[in-house]
Amino acid sequence: MQSLKGYLSEGRHDPSIFKAVFMAGAPGAGKSFVAESMALPAQLGYKEINSDIEFTRYMKQAGLTDDNGAVILNPKQEYERNVVRTVAKRHTKAKQGHAMVGRLGLLIDGTGANSSKVLTQKQTLEALGYETAMIYVKLGLEGSIESDKQRGAVGGRSIGPELVTAKYNELERSLKPLKKSFGKMFFEIDNSVREKTPMLIRKVENVIKNWSKKLPKNKAAKTWLRNN
Repeated sequence: MQSLKGYLSEGRHDPSIFKAVFMAGAPGAGKSFVAESMALPAQLGYKEINSDIEFTRYMKQAGLTDDNGAVILNPKQEYERNVVRTVAKRHTKAKQGHAMVGRLGLLIDGTGANSSKVLTQKQTLEALGYETAMIYVKLGLEGSIESDKQRGAVGGRSIGPELVTAKYNELERSLKPLKKSFGKMFFEIDNSVREKTPMLIRKVENVIKNWSKKLPKNKAAKTWLRNN
């Protein structure tokens, strides 16, 4: 993880300062693919906040994988898995906290299934002066289950059809309040027709990149920039 000093030194020179993009979508929907395609961290300096990445890394370090090296939710490893998840979440929270000190751009990856949690985080960021957006990656339940299965087959993290289904249903219930809160900054990318996905990504990417480069308008952001 980058040092706190490093985050502070970026500060007002960050190209995506005071911007936060939330990713949402069911497990296996293709959020990581969309985020990587847009290259927001590489091109605009967004800090990727994703506890699943840390969780997968620590699970592999702890040897909690199957014979193919895939991270699976083995019921016999529940205690070990909970310890790893706690460490991963703590690490991710610290990373986000460091980035927020310098008001750096954030790419917050999650399912969006818990709308209350997302909206509370959104409100906290906006109080600091951040402008926020959400990119929802849409894929049907069957497609999400199959994608999750394929991810496990190549050594990635697979959570299984039951948990995918539960998260998918939770997300469906959360979409209405999320759309209402983010308004015109809520973007949907339908990943069910793969040959059309790149075109949809480019359209959203252009909007997000132009928005990211604009100076913040929020009063709290302007005050922070004057004083730092």
